[in-house]
Amino acid sequence: MYDELVSLEEERLIALQNLVQQKERVEKSYNKRVKARSFRVGDLVLKVILPMDQKSRHFGKWSPNWEGPFIIEQAYSKNAYVIKEIDSNVNKVINGKYLKHFHERAEC
Repeated sequence: MYDELVSLEEERLIALQNLVQQKERVEKSYNKRVKARSFRVGDLVLKVILPMDQKSRHFGKWSPNWEGPFIIEQAYSKNAYVIKEIDSNVNKVINGKYLKHFHERAEC
């Protein structure tokens, strides 16, 4: 009976090791597809309209998802930024996952 308990403990350790290896493989494949966004002070960015599920009654599904452009005033660690509207002095602190680079379109 003691031998069965020892073998059961070994099987549990092997199962735990397999689970950890599987989690590492999933993390590695996920991180291949994730692109880190980083912004510098002075960059023009767009901010997502929160909450994302709220749509305008007038535009319906064609409601804009992004607003801006904003200017990055200050960058903190852990992907946090202070943004400012171009035409006003109102500052907002926002997570970088809700921002994307603003690219001006060239008019013909």
